[in-house]
Amino acid sequence: MHYFPIEHNHELTKHEFLGCCKDCKRSHLLVKKHLCNFHERITGYSPAGLRGLTPTELYQLYLVLDDIAHLDCGNHLAELILADAEIGELLPAIRAYYTTFFELHETALVREVLAAADPWYPLKVFGLYPRYEALILTQIEALDLPLPKRPAFIGCGPMPLSLILLHRLYGINSIGLDSDPQAVSLARQCLGRLGLNEEIEIIQGNEESLGDVDWDLVLVAALAEPKARIFSSLRQTMAAKGRRPVICRSYSGLRGLLHPPLAADDYSGFRVQYEIRPGGRVNNTLLHLEMM
Repeated sequence: MHYFPIEHNHELTKHEFLGCCKDCKRSHLLVKKHLCNFHERITGYSPAGLRGLTPTELYQLYLVLDDIAHLDCGNHLAELILADAEIGELLPAIRAYYTTFFELHETALVREVLAAADPWYPLKVFGLYPRYEALILTQIEALDLPLPKRPAFIGCGPMPLSLILLHRLYGINSIGLDSDPQAVSLARQCLGRLGLNEEIEIIQGNEESLGDVDWDLVLVAALAEPKARIFSSLRQTMAAKGRRPVICRSYSGLRGLLHPPLAADDYSGFRVQYEIRPGGRVNNTLLHLEMM
């Protein structure tokens, strides 16, 4: 099963920071050492070797990076680390691993849903489920927006868990878009197994497909790329169909190690109305944007 390895052996522990403010040069060098070790570990795998890991092995590897990205530290430490030229050379491989991890874990989870006697059970025991749930609750309850009637999610992936939770928690029907035909096929199969294929529509396409469907809010996945093209297309679509709120998931602080944060140039023509940074082990910062 797709169990989360609760008995994770944390490599970065509070004992290493005894007498340290976690916001200084000493903490910078300590975190840098662990990042270098993680980079050495993941670059030891070939692409086939990484994809050949079991779900538990994949999670154990991911949680090493997860511990670093969610370190409870001061505001200055992330700036020190992300400005470090040597760390900058490691980031492409680290961020590529992060993207690959989510592709693999979502695909594995879908296959478990399809094979399970109770299709909801793999979701209930899924270790990252509480993070997705916290993100959706924050998205709905913390942002100053009315409840959407039919949001569209750009980059929904093979496991559209955000859309599943929107329906499960709030009864919201939605649309998921993904350009990968395999992801679309798996997402449709998953929703059919969960009995949600009438409530959640999955479309093979990208942001340009929004011109052909009805929606009242856009969600942009954290890993959906390229952001500049997505927002350029959203401007054109909204010019024709009317302005709608946009919520884009991004990264901030040390979580910027996982994926490049959304830059102002990426959302040209939009302004940030609200920014909500995550708490706990949630990865994504939520940006509520409106077209200028």
